[in-house]
Amino acid sequence: MSDENNTEALEPTDFTESTAEVEQSEAEQAAAQQEEETLAAAAAALGDTDEEDAEAAYKTRLREYTRELKKQPGQWYIIQCYSGYENKVKTNLDMRAQTLEVEEFIYDVVVPIEQVVEIKDGKRKTVKRKLLPGYVLVRMELNDAAWSVVRDTPGVTSFVGNEGNATPVKHRDVAKFLMPKEPTLEGEVATANADGEMVIAMPEEQAKPAHSIDFEVGEAVTILTGALASVSATISEIDHSTGKIQALVSIFGRETPVELTADQIEKVN
Repeated sequence: MSDENNTEALEPTDFTESTAEVEQSEAEQAAAQQEEETLAAAAAALGDTDEEDAEAAYKTRLREYTRELKKQPGQWYIIQCYSGYENKVKTNLDMRAQTLEVEEFIYDVVVPIEQVVEIKDGKRKTVKRKLLPGYVLVRMELNDAAWSVVRDTPGVTSFVGNEGNATPVKHRDVAKFLMPKEPTLEGEVATANADGEMVIAMPEEQAKPAHSIDFEVGEAVTILTGALASVSATISEIDHSTGKIQALVSIFGRETPVELTADQIEKVN
C-alpha cells in the first residue's frame, strides 16, 4: 500500500515537472525565433543602408566626373554608324582628322565598351560588349570643316540630333557611359585599349551561372546593371540556347538594341 500511495503521490509532481519543461522549451523557441527575426530585420536594414550608400557614392562620382568633362574643350556629339563597324569608324575618323588637318577641332573619338565575365558550358569567359552598339561618341568643335570630315567618314550614317542636325549631348549623359568603375570596388578596373575603346572590366566574382529565361518577346523590363542600370527596355529576341536576350532601349531619342542576360533584367511590375 505504501508503494502505491507513493506512486500516486508522485504522479502529480511528475506531471507538473513535465508541463514546466514544455513551457520552458516553448519559451526558449519563442525567444530564439524572436532573435532570428530581429537579426533578419537588422540585416535587411543594413542591406538597405549599403544600397543607399552605394547609390549616394555613385551620384557623387558622377557629378565629379561630369564637372571634369565640362572642363574639356568642345562638345560631345553622337554619330550613328553601321552596327559592328564602330571600331572601324573610330579608326577612319582619327585618320581623316589627321590627314585633312582638322585635329584641332576633333579632340576625341570613343567607343564605350563593357568587359564582363560570362559562364558558358561551366567555363568562365571574358567578353567585351559595346555599350552603345551602332553609335560612336565624338568630342569636337562643330564647324563646317569638322562636320564634313565626320559626316563623310566611311561607315557613318548621320549625326544624332533633331531632324538630322547635330545636337550636343549633355555632359551628364556622356559621363554615365564614360565614367570608369571605382577601382577599389571588388577589383573593378577601367582601361582604354589600343583601339581607343573605353573598357570597363568587371571582376570574375560578379559572374553568375546561367538562369532559365523566364521572359517573353515584347515584354517590358528594367535593366539592373551596367551603364544602363534602371533604364527601361523591351525584349525583342531571346536565344534560349545561349541565354542571350536582345532588347531595345531608347538612347538619345533612338531605339538601340542591346545584348543582355536574364540576371541583368527584371520584369516591370
